[in-house]
Amino acid sequence: MIEISICVCTFRRPDGLRRLLRSLRQLDPATPPHEVIVVDNDAARSAEPIICQAREEGLPVQYLVEPVRGIARARNRSLEPATGTFVAFIDDDEEAEPQWLVRLWLEVVRHDDDGGCGPVVPRFNDQTPRWLIEGRFFERPRLPTGTLLAAWQTRTGNALIRRRSLLGLSGPFDERYNLTGGEDTHLFTRLIDGDCRIIAVDSAIVYEHLPPNRTTVRWLLQRRFLGGMGGARLYAASVPAHTRERWQRAGPLLSGLGWGVVGLLLWPVFRIYGLDRLTLAARHLGRFAFHSGFSFYAYARESWR
Repeated sequence: MIEISICVCTFRRPDGLRRLLRSLRQLDPATPPHEVIVVDNDAARSAEPIICQAREEGLPVQYLVEPVRGIARARNRSLEPATGTFVAFIDDDEEAEPQWLVRLWLEVVRHDDDGGCGPVVPRFNDQTPRWLIEGRFFERPRLPTGTLLAAWQTRTGNALIRRRSLLGLSGPFDERYNLTGGEDTHLFTRLIDGDCRIIAVDSAIVYEHLPPNRTTVRWLLQRRFLGGMGGARLYAASVPAHTRERWQRAGPLLSGLGWGVVGLLLWPVFRIYGLDRLTLAARHLGRFAFHSGFSFYAYARESWR
């Protein structure tokens, strides 16, 4: 009997998918019975050679193709054949530690909770500027195991959720987020609003491999900008319009411009502190952009970045 269904969505990341599947083949033997489901969001089936290689190396993989582009749609497709009591999500640019899944599962079961999220630790390429690493711009906060998480502290890059909780939601991933992203935060928001308990599991580690195009100042500012847009979108969906009309444009715009000026003044002498303020400015300007009707379709590109 399958206890955990591991769901992976991929789109034109052959090297990352190969590395991930090899790490799943090396999971601790104490890991509960599990299955691996990969959904290829490329109609050209570009992930198929990697799947064949994984099978030849001894990893049984269910392979599905979702030809219609969209991250939420691909995630929903991955859940269709899942039979486990739990569903685990991990991304195609990540690599699991051997004890990842057994530790995540044990803590969720021990606490009798509905799900858990573990740390996603960055692994840098050789071209990453040293000052960007020292500034810890790519690190996420790590919380003690058992800490109850808010929706903004979650992500599907390293998560375990009871399948019955997912089946209780429409979708369960909302396909309005297909091309913009943010579908995972939206999902966790609905789970937690429905009294599901999601905890931190600090010992369940996966590594995120960052290629050179994702360890640049431009990429960081873009990610913070998109994060601001996503946060504003979720807020707008839950708060009546009349309670936010006064500040939805002016407040984020003024804050973004203010922090941007501070960041530019600091940049020539204190690069880390300057970039910290610039990323804060980018987040505020992302909020302003959303409330001004701007959209950015990150998942409409030729690869997932």
